[in-house]
Amino acid sequence: MNISEVVAHPQAITWQPWAVQYFFFIGIGACAALLACVARLVSHTASNRVERACLFIALTCSITAPLALTADLHQTARFWHFYAWPTPWSWMPWGALLLPLFMGLLGLWFFLFYLHTLTGRHTPLMRWLALATGLTAAGLLLYTGREVSVVRAVPVWFSYWYPVVMLLSAMGALLAMLKLPLRDTPWLAKGQVVVLALLGAVALAWYRGDALSGEALRQQWHLAGGIRLCMQVSIALWVLALGVALYACARPLTGVLVWGNVLISAGLCWILRWSLLMGGQTIPKYNALINDYHLPAGNEGAMAIVGTFGLWFALMITLGECVNWFLRRVRHG
Repeated sequence: MNISEVVAHPQAITWQPWAVQYFFFIGIGACAALLACVARLVSHTASNRVERACLFIALTCSITAPLALTADLHQTARFWHFYAWPTPWSWMPWGALLLPLFMGLLGLWFFLFYLHTLTGRHTPLMRWLALATGLTAAGLLLYTGREVSVVRAVPVWFSYWYPVVMLLSAMGALLAMLKLPLRDTPWLAKGQVVVLALLGAVALAWYRGDALSGEALRQQWHLAGGIRLCMQVSIALWVLALGVALYACARPLTGVLVWGNVLISAGLCWILRWSLLMGGQTIPKYNALINDYHLPAGNEGAMAIVGTFGLWFALMITLGECVNWFLRRVRHG
């Protein structure tokens, strides 16, 4: 009898925390662009404030997201290969087309919006520009979900539920953020309740499903200690976010609760992506070992997370000050 010994080695994590940051920011940015598009097409009296706030969030998030993506890409200089040798049967080239198109349309829309605010002139192009930006935002949301959920080698990712969970969690975080500039808008709390209820129902259906991805989620809950903790934190944040949203439907939130709602909802959006993207990679493709992952402190770990959020805050401050300076200079000659 011949005995063959198989030696298996844990595999290195391919997608670093930079990827989690990209999916976090592009999800919120694309959802903000979609909501701004709806506000533009509705043309209600209060929709101008919604459009302004959504455009600000969308632009700052959409600038931060590609920078995080570029940091995560291996051999970044090969990015132009997507254009030189297109492969339309893959999702990645579609993202290479949609992302710069989305950013260009969004930047032009942002410029024309404030130009219209200053001059007061009617711009018919704005509605078509908003519609085109909304379509590219929807394409980005589809692309960012499907580029992960088509990976058969990672069972947790291989599910149609994945893009839906990513969309709903990003929309919930956006609605919470909009409570900061739009505190007297009651529909935000009601919308957040609906989104969070749908998120809970979809996540439960995914977890209880008979597909391979649902089985992988259940095994991850029972076997993977670190990722199981992230899943437990996700559940706790979902309960807290739903409770605060229900409270906001009855009473206006104060300053502390508004910021708490933002942190809870954004934390839920981020931890879901961490659990699925990073946790999915701990499940091996070709052996029976668990690919253990420890968050490093440098550029490939904690520094990437802190630095990306720092960049986003810096962009918000800079863009806000630039807009205010421009408005003051024009109004006072």
